[in-house]
Amino acid sequence: MEMYTRLYQLMRLARPHKLLTHQYELELESNQWLKREEIQQIAWQKLKKLLDHAYENVPFYRQRFDKIGLMPQDIRTEADFCQIPLLTKDDIRENSELLIAKNFNKNKMQRQVTSGSTGVPFVTYYDHHFMAANVAAFSRSRRWFGWEFGDKVAWLWLRYEDCPQNFKEKMISFVKRERWMDGMRPTQQKMQDFAKIWVRWKPDLVAGMGNVIHLFAMYLDNQNITDIRPKFVETTGMKLWPHERELIERVFQCPVSDRYGSFESGSVVAIECPQGSRHVFQDFCHVEILRNGKPAPYGEPGEVVTTPLYAFGMPIIRFRLDDVAVWDDKICPCGRGLPLMRDIVGRVTSIFTLPSGRFLYGGAFRHLVLKDSTNIKRFRVHQYSKDKIEISLEKAAGFDDSLVDLVHARCLELLAGEPVELTIQVVDELPTAVSGKLLVTTSDVPVRLN
Repeated sequence: MEMYTRLYQLMRLARPHKLLTHQYELELESNQWLKREEIQQIAWQKLKKLLDHAYENVPFYRQRFDKIGLMPQDIRTEADFCQIPLLTKDDIRENSELLIAKNFNKNKMQRQVTSGSTGVPFVTYYDHHFMAANVAAFSRSRRWFGWEFGDKVAWLWLRYEDCPQNFKEKMISFVKRERWMDGMRPTQQKMQDFAKIWVRWKPDLVAGMGNVIHLFAMYLDNQNITDIRPKFVETTGMKLWPHERELIERVFQCPVSDRYGSFESGSVVAIECPQGSRHVFQDFCHVEILRNGKPAPYGEPGEVVTTPLYAFGMPIIRFRLDDVAVWDDKICPCGRGLPLMRDIVGRVTSIFTLPSGRFLYGGAFRHLVLKDSTNIKRFRVHQYSKDKIEISLEKAAGFDDSLVDLVHARCLELLAGEPVELTIQVVDELPTAVSGKLLVTTSDVPVRLN
C-alpha cells in the first residue's frame, strides 16, 4: 500500500459519521464470509427493525399498513412481508413528504433527484445511516480486487450534476484522488485529453457507465494506447454486453466487475466478484425477485423489488426497480455466502410482448442487428404497441443503404412470423435520455410476468 493511501485512510477518520461508517464497514466485511442462511437471518432482523421504525415514524407507511390491517409484529415470514403493497416511482413522486420519518430532519439529509428512464423527476432523501452504509458497501466490493480508499479512481460518468462542480467539490475530489470525465458528450478531443492524463496518472480503478467505458476503450484500442492498467474496471448503469466486456478487459488488461444498483436502493445492490459471480448484498439491501407477485423459483426470471435496509430517514420498502433478474442457487468458489443473481435480464421496458403473447428480450436485436457489421455505430429499438416496432440506426463510416435491407430481413427472421409493423430509420446521431443513458431497447407495452 503506497504512502498516500495510508495517509488518506487516516484523514478519513476526520470525516462526518466516521465511527458509523467504520462500524458498517466492519459489519459488512464480516458478514460476507457467513453461510447464506446466516446472512439471510441477519438481513431479516434488519428488515424487521426497519418495518417497526417505518410504522412508528413514517406517516405513509402507517397509513399503508393500517389500510391493509397489517402490523409489523404480524410479519414473521417472507410470505407475510409480501402482503405489503409494492412501492412505485409514482408513489414516491406523489408522497415524498409523507415518506420522511418524523424523527429525522429533512434539511439535514442529502436530497437526490433522479429521473430514471421516464424523464419525470422524483426526489429521495438520504440520511447518515444510508450514506455511511453505502460507503461501506462500496468498500467491501472494491477490496475484493485489492483496491483501498485513497487509491486513484478514474470516473467516466453521464450525469453532469454528479461530477464535481464547485471549488469545494473539486478539492474533495482532488484529495480523494478522483478524476472525472463527463460522458454526456464524449468527443474525440475529450477522450484524447483524458487518455493523456490517465497515461501519466495511472488510475488504480476505472469506474462509470458501461457504455461510456466501452466507448473510451474503443478509442484507446483504435489509438493503440496501452499504458492504462488499473487493478480492475467497475461498470454500472446499463447492461454490459459480452463483446463490450471482452474489449474492456483486453484494452485495460484487468478484470471487469459489473455493479448493479440505483439511487433509491443503494449503489451496490449486486456486483461481480473476481470469480465472475454476481453477489447480491442482501445484508445491505433486501432483494426480492417476484413472478406473478410471488417469489420466483431459482432459474426463472422475475421482477426485481428492493428494500434498502439502512434507509431510515426516508424508508423505501418494496420498491419496484422495473428490472427483471434471475436467482442462481449455486455456491460461488470465492467462499462468500452472499446470494447470487445469475443475470440482470433487462429492464422491464426492454422486454417486448409480441401479438401472440410471446416475450422477446430486446437484447436479441443487439446480436441480430450488429453481429457482423461495424458500419452501424449505435442503434435503438422501440416498441410502441404489440404490433409496431421502430428501429433507429446511427451511421458509422462505410454505412450504405444495403444495410437497412439486411437489418430488416434479420428482424423479420427474429420476429418469426409475428404480425408486426416494422420501420427502420437512419440518423446521424441518436439522442440520449434525460438521464444521459442511451436507451437501447424500450417498450411502451407493460410486461405481464405470469
